[in-house]
Parts: sequence; structure tokens; C-alpha cells
Amino acid sequence: MNTLPDILTTLSMDDDEEEIILPVLPNEVWINIFTYLPFGDLQQANAVCKHWCELTRVPMLRRKSKLVITPYNLLDICKIIKCQIQFCKYLSCESVELRDLEVQENLAIVLEYLGSSIRQLKLNKSPVFSLLNDHLPILEELILTHLPRIQNGNNTISADLYKFPNLKSIHMSCANVTYYIKIHLLLNLTLVPCKNIERLSLELNSDQEDLVMYTLDLYAHSLRHLEIIIRTKPSTIIKWQEIFKKFIQLKVLKIAGNCGYKWLKVALENLPKENQLEKIDLNGCLELNDDFMKYILNKWSHSIESLDLMVCHCLTDESIKQLKLVKKKLYNLNLAYCCRVTTQGLLQGIAENANNKIQNLNLSHITSLTEEFIFLLAERLPNLTSLNLENCREAVTDKSLNFIFCHLGHLRHLCLNDCVRITDDGLIGTETLTSAVSDLKRLETLSLRGCRNVSNKSLLNALKFQQLRKLTLGYCYKVSSSGIEGLVEYCPALEELTITSCFMISDDCVLQIILGLPRLRKLNVSNCVNLTMRSIDYVMTYCKTLRELCMNGIDALEVEQVQQKLLKQKPQILKVEL
Repeated sequence: MNTLPDILTTLSMDDDEEEIILPVLPNEVWINIFTYLPFGDLQQANAVCKHWCELTRVPMLRRKSKLVITPYNLLDICKIIKCQIQFCKYLSCESVELRDLEVQENLAIVLEYLGSSIRQLKLNKSPVFSLLNDHLPILEELILTHLPRIQNGNNTISADLYKFPNLKSIHMSCANVTYYIKIHLLLNLTLVPCKNIERLSLELNSDQEDLVMYTLDLYAHSLRHLEIIIRTKPSTIIKWQEIFKKFIQLKVLKIAGNCGYKWLKVALENLPKENQLEKIDLNGCLELNDDFMKYILNKWSHSIESLDLMVCHCLTDESIKQLKLVKKKLYNLNLAYCCRVTTQGLLQGIAENANNKIQNLNLSHITSLTEEFIFLLAERLPNLTSLNLENCREAVTDKSLNFIFCHLGHLRHLCLNDCVRITDDGLIGTETLTSAVSDLKRLETLSLRGCRNVSNKSLLNALKFQQLRKLTLGYCYKVSSSGIEGLVEYCPALEELTITSCFMISDDCVLQIILGLPRLRKLNVSNCVNLTMRSIDYVMTYCKTLRELCMNGIDALEVEQVQQKLLKQKPQILKVEL
């Protein structure tokens, strides 16, 4: 079946014609095609014609749009609402982020007009709880991040969660959200229960353990998704045992941090089997051992689809071999830093023979992997879309890369950080290495940080991706301006580019990047020591889409002067690190 780009490139057009005639497809087909587009491409499709404009505004696609309100655009949005009310519908979004804002009249006006369509709200450095009541009738998800304080002069949080009758999800586990805010919201949840709560993301420490337990006890019957971030080991084991017995609908369980073996065992043993867990995240559970991992795999063998076991150091091949119990459904597996796992356990667990189910695999920092293992992995896991082999130095060579490029044609995300044996030949291909990285036609993100043997040759001859959106080339010391020239020509869709500690990068390279990558939103050139204030001038003059700029470790920059210039002339750059 042809993809949309294939269809468009095969359309015939006479020399005298000025328009391309698009194929006649049902609206449902166009909408399905548009669901695969990232936000930037979706906005371009919106401008093609009236028909596409209408199609890209259906609810299914509007959820991909997000309105970020900051101090720099708040006044403009408010003016549109007051003076050009007919354009308000174009500002209407189901997902909104409030960033770096405080309680003020203009924000109240914006929420009054736009709040009726907001389903997801993220408060990022914006302690504006008092403005939320009565303006968000269909709010379903509330996310709190980076709220280290409440607003100056205001010692209360006046958001009443019961006024959001559709509220289903609350995220407040971020370490940068002040203790006072978390306690208030937990109390709010317990005083007037919200009947539709299905997802909670909480932080657990000794000061609020009793309140967290009481909250979970109230919502155990309705929760489908539970995340508990452990800051200190739980103490009241018996009470937790009774709480976990009450869960009946959990589909997703995340317990991150070193909770202690005894508490983890009590929690999962008392969780009824009728909770058909599909996703289990035990990231950082340092005391999780083989015996209990096998218990988990046996108990939920018919439902597990995703496992995150990152930094579970105690796991060995004994339990990893038992992954074959969930092989028919498991599509996501993270074993990063599980340093006691070997190739034998992995092969028996997930790749003893062909496995068409698994799509996302993270094996970073498992240094025992071998080149032969990668050969078999690539042949037996043909449907991988995401693969992380960071720091697998012995396994990732030019020869094993050839197998990856040959057999894993569905890859969209590939991380090869610190795989120092990779050379230009491995990426470009040779007479004996017949496959090249450019054969991965669907690749969207590629990370080669620390691959010190990669040079301009690869940027000019290997990295030819029309769809590549994110590229990392940190510590690639052989990359210079001639390579950047090829990069901007062959990877025009890049939205994020990291070229840190590449010492031959000059101001002219920055100019090439800015002029050649019209979609660039994030640029990181930290520790590129040859850069000067000229690079900042180029950003000021030519950047239109940039939202994040990182230039740490560059002595030639006058930090205060640069910050003032960017704040005054480029307020749309929301994050600056110097």
C-alpha cells in the first residue's frame, strides 16, 4: 500500500498546470492519514485548502494541538478575545499549558473565553489555582509541574476539584511541586471525593504517607492508572496490604524508586489478580529479585503488554528467561542498566525465535551484549520501532549495524550513544556492508552522541532523511561546517538538533543551521567553544521557529547581555540556557 508521500510523488502533472490534483479519498481515510502527522506538519496540512482545514480540526486531531500561554503572548491572546471574537475558535484547544504565569486579570479573561473547551491543563510554574474554578467545565486531566512556591502574598490554594465534574486524572508527583500544594490537593480529594477519578500520580514520603493511603483507599474502586513515586521507604506495611486488596480495575501500575522488597512484595501479592495489569513500571526498584519477578510474570502472564525494569540491578537471566510467558502480548520492554542480564537470557526470553509483537526495546548500558546477539536480535524482532543500545560498545559495530539497517525497516527511533566502534563506513555502507542507515526510511529520531569516529563523511553521504525530526551528535569531534552544510540539505525536517562539544563548529555553522532548518524548535550547541556573539546575532536576525536554545560553556558569550537581548527581541524562545 502506498503512503501519502508515495501517492503525491507519483501524481502526474503537465508542464502548463499550476496545481496538483490530489486523489479523491473518503474523509475518514484522510483523517486516518493525518493522525500520523506531527503537529508541525498538521498545521501545514491545515493551510492547503478549505477541505483539509476542516478535516484537521476534527476532535481526533485537535487533541494533537496544544496552546501554550506565557507572559509573552498572554496580552496578544487577550486582545484577540476582546477585539476579534470571531478568531477565538482558532485559539480553542483541548490541551493548554500555562507557563510562568501568576494570577492576573488578562489570564482570567482568557480562561473565561477558552476554558469551556479545555480537557487537559498543565500548570508549569503557574500557581494560578484561584482562576480555575467555574471556567473549566469539561476538564479531564490536571498536570502540575515546577511549582516550587505559591503565588506571592497568597497563602491559600483555592482550586476546588469537585467543581470539575469530568476530572479523571491528576499528576502531582513532580519533585519540583511544593509540599504545601500537594498536601492541599490531597486534602481536597478526600473532603469532597471526585467520582470519576481514574488516574493518580502521587509522591510518597514519610510526612504524607497516611494522607496518601487514605486518598488511595477512597479511590481504589475507580482507579485504572496509579503512579507512586517513592521518596522514602513506606513504614506501615499492614495498612498498605489492606489498601492494595481493594483495587479492582488497575490497568497501569508504576512504582518508581527504592520502595524496599518487603513493601513491594506485600503490594503486588495483595493486588487481586482480576486487576488485568497491562503496564508495569518498577523503574528503580533496586531490591526486585528473580523470584518475585517470576511471580509477577506468572500472575499477569495473560495481560502484561509493557514492562519497565530500568535499574533493577538484582535481575539475572533466571527471571529474564521467563519473559517468554508474556511474549504474545509484550510490545514494550525497558531493561536499561540491568547489568547482570546476558545475551543468553535475552534470547531465551524475547528472541528464541521470531517475535513479531515487541516494538520498543531498551537495552542501554548492558555491556555484556555481543555482536552475534545483535545479528539474531535484528533477524528475530522485525517489527521494532524503537531501539536503544546506548553504551553497548562491544555489541554495536559496523557489521552489527548492517544487520539492523537490513532487517529493522520499521525503526522510527534509534539510540546509539557512546557506541565508539561505529565508523562512517558502518553508517554509509560499503561493498561488504551493503545496508546503510539511510535504508531506515521511517526514522524520526537518531542519537549518535559520543560516536567519536563519525565525521562529515556521514553527514554528507549517510544521513539523508526527509522525515528525521531529532538528531543528536554530541562529542562528534570530527564534525565541522562542511558536514553541517550536508545535514541541512538532506534533513530539512529537523525540529531538534544537538551538537554539543563539537569543537570545529563555528558561527557560520550556526548560520547554516538557522537558515537551512525552517522547522527547528530546539538547538543545543553547548561547549562548542569557538562560538561567539555572532551566533546570538544570527539567532536574533533569522530565527522564527526556535523555542529552546542551549549554549552552555561558551566563554565568548556575555551571559547577562545575551539574556536581555533574547528577552527583549525574541520572547518566543521560551527556554534559554547559557
